[in-house]
Amino acid sequence: MDMGTAKIIKFPGQGKRDVRQRIRKQVDFPFFTEQQIKLLRRTVKDASTLAKQRNQVTAIREWMLIDLLTSSGIREAEAVDLRCGDIKTGYGQSAIYIRNGKGSKCRTVQIPASLKTHLRSFLRWKSNRGEPTGYDDFLFLGQRGPWTVAAVQQCVKKWLRKLGFYESGKSAHALRHSYAVALYRKERDIRAVQKQLGHSSIQTTQIYADVLADDIQNQLMGLWN
Repeated sequence: MDMGTAKIIKFPGQGKRDVRQRIRKQVDFPFFTEQQIKLLRRTVKDASTLAKQRNQVTAIREWMLIDLLTSSGIREAEAVDLRCGDIKTGYGQSAIYIRNGKGSKCRTVQIPASLKTHLRSFLRWKSNRGEPTGYDDFLFLGQRGPWTVAAVQQCVKKWLRKLGFYESGKSAHALRHSYAVALYRKERDIRAVQKQLGHSSIQTTQIYADVLADDIQNQLMGLWN
């Protein structure tokens, strides 16, 4: 399957050095196609189902992680820092609270109903296993303690390799880009994408709107034929 890439738009910075850097190079940001993300999700979910039947735990945690990253767009560091009390799935609530995002900023990320259900089920599973689920207890807890960013990256790489999707520089963080592209395509609401991702500047988020140039070209093909 073809990998998706899009050009990052460089916005004016301060000073001659920024100008030289903009002129000198353009950087691609990696993301996966909708079909690839769906296949990744289905594959890990199936592995989780099998793990439950065999009373195994690894794939259950990995499916929670993959679902979380692809359904919320949060960063790897934000995922490993999530505490059980940050899961807001009570009546009328469908969100996760990021205590310490990039730049030490906190924010609330809205989540779909499917992820809400999965998170609630995962918390029950943790509790049944005797894992702590208090307000400040980590959501992702392994035999050696709370998961690390490196553990998240290795988990994502493992599944991408299984599917033949992995390549250098295109792994865990590309799931965040993929979420942003898909979210913008849904309603073309750049402000919603900015809020979900926690960008302080709309210019940072604008790159996901510009990726749709390929979509426009596809729509233009055969317009008057």
